[in-house]
Amino acid sequence: MWQSDFDTEVYVFQRAKHLQRHCGDQIFLKEDATGVLCALVDGLGSGKEAEKAAKAVVEAIDANSSLKSLADIVARSNEAVAGLRGAAIAIWRTDWAKQKLIYCGIGNIRFFMVGEDDELVYPISSTGFLSGRRQKIRTQEFSYRPGSRFLMHSDGLTLAGIKKYLYASANIENTGHCIESNVAEVPEDDVTFLMGKMKC
Repeated sequence: MWQSDFDTEVYVFQRAKHLQRHCGDQIFLKEDATGVLCALVDGLGSGKEAEKAAKAVVEAIDANSSLKSLADIVARSNEAVAGLRGAAIAIWRTDWAKQKLIYCGIGNIRFFMVGEDDELVYPISSTGFLSGRRQKIRTQEFSYRPGSRFLMHSDGLTLAGIKKYLYASANIENTGHCIESNVAEVPEDDVTFLMGKMKC
């Protein structure tokens, strides 16, 4: 359970394919007084080479996290995997003052959020993956309310009934445990998810 000094709660779970030492899923999570920058990166395949690609992306995000444009951060991340296996990415940034979220996704990582009108927000990511080759980077903007819940997960997690987790009355930690119960003890793919609640 990750909780910052700024009231954002996030339950983070990860289990590597076949319980291997190397995991191709990597997480970036950083918060300051203006908002949160969060990313889930899935290196193609699994094992050491997938982990290497995903870590290269996360390091690029960290090094460029002060850039205002999310598209620019993704572009730098794309450059970072040139010559490596490649990676899928879902990355978003909140603006606490405007109660806005900017999202960018490339590949098959999924993101869900409860929006400002209590509707389910499910942005569609672009096809493909980060590879070092030049590509069009598209961002989307959504509004949310303080306390809005979100769920982001790699393709290793198969989850039915997303709404019941996002609209659950249980706290974030208990909801995270419920989602975790859907994961096999020895999964056939790397599995990572983040269940959280926006700053109150």
